[in-house]
Amino acid sequence: MEAIEELEQLGDAMRQAAALLADEDVDEATASNKRPSTFLNVVALGNTGAGKSAVLNSLLGHPALPTGEGGATRAPICIELKKDSSLNSKSIILQIDSKSQQVSASALRHSLQDRLSKISNKSRDEIYLKLRTNTAPPLKLVDLPGVDKGHIDDALSTYVARSDAILLVVIPAALAPEISSYKALRLVKEHDGECTRTIGIISKVDQAASDPKVLAAIHALLLNQGPPSTSDIPWVALIGQSVSIASAQSGNVGNDNSLETAWRAESESLKSILTKAPQSKLGRVALVEVLAQQIRNRMKVRLPISS
Repeated sequence: MEAIEELEQLGDAMRQAAALLADEDVDEATASNKRPSTFLNVVALGNTGAGKSAVLNSLLGHPALPTGEGGATRAPICIELKKDSSLNSKSIILQIDSKSQQVSASALRHSLQDRLSKISNKSRDEIYLKLRTNTAPPLKLVDLPGVDKGHIDDALSTYVARSDAILLVVIPAALAPEISSYKALRLVKEHDGECTRTIGIISKVDQAASDPKVLAAIHALLLNQGPPSTSDIPWVALIGQSVSIASAQSGNVGNDNSLETAWRAESESLKSILTKAPQSKLGRVALVEVLAQQIRNRMKVRLPISS
């Protein structure tokens, strides 16, 4: 897919440019300790149950992150992705140190569910995975616990504050009319006031297809005609629990075109619900394209000489 290829090229450019970023994220405790560049980091934040994990699964191309009841994210989950064109669309390779192991999305999901179930409260400890697939762009995905319950501690705010991470504000469609009071949006505005690295995601659109008030609010956001606090954010609409992934995983085994076919079917489904919205704002393909654009915009901010 062209958008994923574009992200791969951007990833190569970012690795070359990282050495030029003298103000790269620095540990405040000591100026000599530098974290790796946060370009190509994608951080999902929103209420518990907003669909953050499902959105990241859509980017991953596999339902590996727990979703739904019992799948609430209680600790930050970080997945570093590397595209491997030698794999088919069904394969996932888990890398542990210097060893590689082929795993299924189901096995990963159940392992994460088990680890999360043993955490009684939101944890500061990050769960880290390094995966190779043929379906995902070269990103580092960060799934944060819901921001609606309790105090947002400094550990979680750190992910949002990192200067080059792309922020995905995920709001379920049913809450679109209340976007102005959405806590995740306020948090993003604190750290990215000009929204040069923010993308708005309206999830679970299919679950609100019969509510005219909600559909009107969604159309307003997608057309950048929503409340002033949202008008400078690029918005994308997705369906609930990535029917596109479910469709691709359930059939056409071994057919590397099945995922792309399902993603385009998702876009068509959204077009039938959001009849006034531009197709460029609908579905997983649109999300990847907007991600590439925001990363490119961020490069221009940080490296004005880049094209």
